[in-house]
Formats: sequence, structure tokens, C-alpha cells
Amino acid sequence: MQRWVTIGEHGAPWTPEMARDKALELITALNRGEDPSSILGQAANSDTPSPSIAEPKALQPTTISELFDLYLREGPQDKPLKRESSWGVDRSCYLRHIQPLLGDRVAAHLRPSDLAAFQAKVAAGETSADIKTKKQGRAIVTGGPGVAARAMRCLSAMLNWAIWREILRDNPAKHVQKYRDAERDRPLTEDEARRVWAALDDAEAAWLLTRDMADIIRLIMLTGARRNEIVELQWSEVDLGRSRLVLPPVRTKMGGLNRSRIIALSDPARLIIEKRTPGRGAWVFMSERVDKPLVGVNRAWEKVRAIIGLPDVRLHDLRHSFATFAVEAGASLYVVGKSLGHRKSVSTERYAHIGDLPQRGVADLVAARIVTPRADQRDN
Repeated sequence: MQRWVTIGEHGAPWTPEMARDKALELITALNRGEDPSSILGQAANSDTPSPSIAEPKALQPTTISELFDLYLREGPQDKPLKRESSWGVDRSCYLRHIQPLLGDRVAAHLRPSDLAAFQAKVAAGETSADIKTKKQGRAIVTGGPGVAARAMRCLSAMLNWAIWREILRDNPAKHVQKYRDAERDRPLTEDEARRVWAALDDAEAAWLLTRDMADIIRLIMLTGARRNEIVELQWSEVDLGRSRLVLPPVRTKMGGLNRSRIIALSDPARLIIEKRTPGRGAWVFMSERVDKPLVGVNRAWEKVRAIIGLPDVRLHDLRHSFATFAVEAGASLYVVGKSLGHRKSVSTERYAHIGDLPQRGVADLVAARIVTPRADQRDN
């Protein structure tokens, strides 16, 4: 059993020199296999203040694995605005990359060179794996610079949290030159966007897509919203009177306890929501089986891009396409950034600065470039 020896309270009669001498005497006795209580007994019969043996104290986590266990368990209460999906990404990143390479390392002993080596190993694919997860499920773990960059961000965030919790004094990751995320933006051309829009109509008519899945993709195209901002949309966040969605801070990446995200709705986007029926549950796109939002939008998108022959276009690229169309239509970077929910203009700087239009006008301009009225709508 581990025991703690209290040398004494700082100040008279103890001085730092006396405490160091007594500690050295105790350590020497332990190394000789002696019972430290004999030294404590000797001290009691002398003029030197006597140390005392205390009961075991709760130890602070020391290894990276111990720290991450605490971080994933108690971090959400310290970071209430961090989304649940982000914690899921951190958990996966830790289990797949950080734990295999650094899990048993003492956190306080990590050096920048250790983390630089970790980053290089992840980039080289040393943590790649094909893991069976469920009865018929698999997790394909890959490497590469982008994966290494995410792993370092996750590790650095945990170490910063440990400093805030007064467990560590320094974050060695801040001294490491980190890989950059791979640029994978693939905005659609105007012709491709129209083909996507038409393919959604055709797939829905042919029962290849449900109306829910088609409408989710349509709203992402028309608003530039992130996937989960639409998939997890709740009726309480819909303000049709002002043609907008109002997402609470916990559902955004904007930060700040009072910074809700406003998403303007063009007329076509508003019409999509108006045609839906509230009352089945809290979410606009409810699952038929459980009281939760729909799942499977990524698989639905794979069907759409297969239909139109665009295998390199991700669902997230629809968000970048919204921004590209807006800038080309004359919107300023500031307005585009507000439309996308960016906190900093640097996130929007990849688009050229042209003109200055109101945010609602941006949404209307993008809708005009995508939506082709059906024949029955043109007759009205």
C-alpha cells in the first residue's frame, strides 16, 4: 500500500533545507529496506520536528490514457458548448490513434519531440487498421496528414484542459509544427448543382429516396448549413414568421453562451419546411422508429452522386458550393461568413471578395441558381 509522509508545515520550525534533508533521510532508509517509522520514532526523541505518515491520497491521473478517461468523462461539464458529436470524434481519435501510440506514456514527461514523432507515425499509417465493430460492421482506420492533424488537435485540446484542471503545467503540443488538414473542397459548378437538384426530384419520384432525405439535401444546398444543423433541426428552432432558423449556441460552432446562429431561408427553403407537418415529435426530420432525428443521410447522398456521376463530391461540398455561388453573385466575405456561421473571416477567405449584399439576399440568389420550377408550378 502506498503511504504519504508529511514532512511538516512550511515555516518555523521547518525550513526548506531541513525538509529536504529529512526527505533525503527517509528515501535513503526506504532504499535500504528500512521501515521509515524507525526514523519517525528517532525524530520524536530529538529536537527535530517529526514527520507524520498520512493515509493514501487520491492520485492525479498520470498517463495519457488516464487523462483521456477523465477528459471524456468530465470534460463535457467543463465544455458545455462542445457538441456531443465532437466528443464522439475525440473518443474515436483517442481510441484509434492516441491510445495505441501514447496511452501508457506519463503525460508530464512528454516532450515536443515525442509528439512530433507521434504525428509522423499517424501520418505514415502506423495506426491504420480494419476493425470489426458489430455483427456486420467494420471500422476502416486510415492514416495520412489530415488524420494526423486531427489527432494532434484532439491531443492538444485534452492537454490544454489538463492545464486548466491544474493537472499539468505545460502543453508540449503547442511547440510542435503541425500538419495542415488536406484541402478537399470541391464546390459544384452551376450546371452540376442543377443536375443535383433535378436528380433529387427524380430519385424521390422513383422511390429511391424518401422525401425526408431529399428535403434534407435540398435544405443544405439552399442554406449552406452543416449536415447536423439540418438533420437535427427542431421545430423550436424554426421561425417561419421571419423566414429563418435560430440555432442555440450548443448546436453551433460560433462559441459564446449567447451567440445563436441565424440561418436565413429563401422562399424555396421556406416552402420545404412549410410543407412538413409539426406534431410527430421535436425534430423536423423525425425517425419513424424512435424518438430521434433521422439517420442515413450520407447513404442517401451516395445514391444521388452515383445517379449524376459525381463520386468526388462530398455532402459537405454542398455547403462550400453555397458560399461559392454567393460570392460569385456579389456577396461580401462578411455576409457569406455570417450565412455560413463562421466565427472568423479567415474561414471564409478562400472565396473572392465581390460586392456587398444582405444576408437574406444571399440565400435568394443561391436559390435562384439552383431551383428549376416544375411544370405544375410554372402554371400557377
